[in-house]
Amino acid sequence: MRSKRLGLVGGALLLAAMLAPRTASASGYSVARFGGEHGHPTTTNATAIYYNPAGIGMSEGIHAFVDVSAAWRRVTWEHSAAPTDDTSVDGANTGRAKMFNVLASPMLGVTGKFGDFAVGAGFSTPFGGQSTWDTNDKFDGDTAHPGPVDGIQRWYAISGKIQSSFITLAAAYEFPDAHLSVGLSGNLILSKIETLRAKTILSDNNPSASSEGRSYLDVSGVDFSMGAGVMWEAMPDQLWIGASYQSRPNFSGMKPLEGTLTTRLPLVPESVADVELDSDLPDVYRLGFRFRPEQDIELRLFGDYTRWSVLKRHCVYLKGTGCNFENEATGRTTNEVQINQPRDWKDTFGVRAGASVWMTKATEVYAGAGFSSNAVPEDTLEPALPDWDGVSLSAGGRFEIVDDVHLDTSYTQLIYFPRDNTGKSELPQLEALSKGPDTGGVYKQMVGVLNVNVDVAF
Repeated sequence: MRSKRLGLVGGALLLAAMLAPRTASASGYSVARFGGEHGHPTTTNATAIYYNPAGIGMSEGIHAFVDVSAAWRRVTWEHSAAPTDDTSVDGANTGRAKMFNVLASPMLGVTGKFGDFAVGAGFSTPFGGQSTWDTNDKFDGDTAHPGPVDGIQRWYAISGKIQSSFITLAAAYEFPDAHLSVGLSGNLILSKIETLRAKTILSDNNPSASSEGRSYLDVSGVDFSMGAGVMWEAMPDQLWIGASYQSRPNFSGMKPLEGTLTTRLPLVPESVADVELDSDLPDVYRLGFRFRPEQDIELRLFGDYTRWSVLKRHCVYLKGTGCNFENEATGRTTNEVQINQPRDWKDTFGVRAGASVWMTKATEVYAGAGFSSNAVPEDTLEPALPDWDGVSLSAGGRFEIVDDVHLDTSYTQLIYFPRDNTGKSELPQLEALSKGPDTGGVYKQMVGVLNVNVDVAF
């Protein structure tokens, strides 16, 4: 039986290693959906390494955990001509942009409980996303205006990836007499941003279909953060309460990401510059309750508060200089700044409720529903990193397929409320290089997530 368990773990690890760590968006670009309905601040499985390290203090034995989330994502943006738009080429900057992407993300974890002490290690990607926009068929083969074939959203994104993966070590201690566990975690954060977008040769940064080129940004960096949590078994075998905190990188914010910016413009030789990029990730606060009114019924309620307000801008500048402004109110930057994308995001919250019923000791079925708010204000909403308020509905089950091996599978449908910020985009009013074309319009998104994980006990 032990060899069967090892074989299952090995196969799952191979599958996870083949998948790129990126998936569908929640609030901002938070994508921590690993564990499905059992990924929350009162869980005791290996996802507790991220959600609440105190949870592993109430686990039993040694566990290996492999999780894969596979998602489909459909986004559309409809934009009518704004007074500031270049309309010299019909359909180049107005109309409908769309994309349909299929993405996947693995999470791996190992935990062990030794007496009252527990340790764990894991890999996850709680922040990230990827997009590749469809082309505009109207401009296929148009040699006079080749740029618009990449879509009306091309000034902000043709394709891109933003990703922060965590390598985490966690430890917890249980106080049995108090029915209390406390935990700490440390994260090595590996961040990477790649983006391909249209760029104009004009010095005032006014987009023009007849004078456009391309810029490709590739930057990365390493940071550190910590997490802490508590879990209290308030009513033995019935009620558990968990609370946790995940810090910003380095407590005060991310270090600049480093890499290159490659630019190709009409009549100008290709240039490659060493650059840095300012970005940030939020603090996250979580609180959860898990209640068993009967031995075969479990009710869950949990939520999070995420401080996306720390993300003010994505600013790219020549290495060793800085994101400096001559007039920050108007977005006028110094010459060393290559790209300044205002964000001014706001804090978000999410809440989720779920229930499980054990049909037999080896068969659990469950369902859940939740709501998440959006991080992006209407005046800086744009196609590269949009966000929506949304609800989610989930259903699935957890099954003991052989002794000490549990398979969990679920599907979540995320339903987002359309946004219309027509006439509210501030980006055309800013000065170069903060200026961009009008991003007003109607934004829509639909996402579905299939989560599968295997938990093997030794």
